[in-house]
Amino acid sequence: MITVIIGNGTTASIDGGAYCILSAQWGFNPGRTDAFCLGEWEPSPEHVLYKPTQTLSLTLYAPGPSNKAIPPTTNCSDADRISASVFPAACEGGIDDVTGQWFIQSFSYSKETRDQPGQESWSLIKYYDLEQYFDGVSTNRIAVPTFISRGITMGEASDEFQAGITFSETFAKSQTGNVSAGGIGKASEITHGVVTNIGGGTSDAGFVGTGSASIPYTPNYI
Repeated sequence: MITVIIGNGTTASIDGGAYCILSAQWGFNPGRTDAFCLGEWEPSPEHVLYKPTQTLSLTLYAPGPSNKAIPPTTNCSDADRISASVFPAACEGGIDDVTGQWFIQSFSYSKETRDQPGQESWSLIKYYDLEQYFDGVSTNRIAVPTFISRGITMGEASDEFQAGITFSETFAKSQTGNVSAGGIGKASEITHGVVTNIGGGTSDAGFVGTGSASIPYTPNYI
């Protein structure tokens, strides 16, 4: 079933703040792992397992949530999460609200010109509370992680703080650039390093820059 969603009737939020959100995308992956037995073409229903995930991506005008710490996990507890929701205004029923607590999977910031506001994109993932999306599947076939650990985050930025990136360690600097005949190009110096905090990029008129961070997670089934 395809349902039309009206943008000016849809609301969204992240981290409980009143941010100007431009777009939202979400999806679901049942994470099915088939198990086959000799002499059979079809997977054995008693041994099929599911590791479901749900994703949500929000793009908003900067600044968004500020200075969110993303330390690596040091114990057997979940890494911290962030609240986010989308309430779609659908032309027909049957479209669920997308809400809950999410792990931050990646962050990016971009401000291409001085006369435009900065934009942040937050990519989120959920591993829990997804049983409601399954039809006729026993919950004991759905593997829920014991805990979710977070690794060391690597990232890059043209300006450490104004792009919403905070480094604890930097290990390289590079340049990116472009130019074409008859036109005007630009070049940027990019810092690469270990990221400890993300969010809160600027929309100030005097700044142009980019930043990004990719945050690794490991679901543990113990």
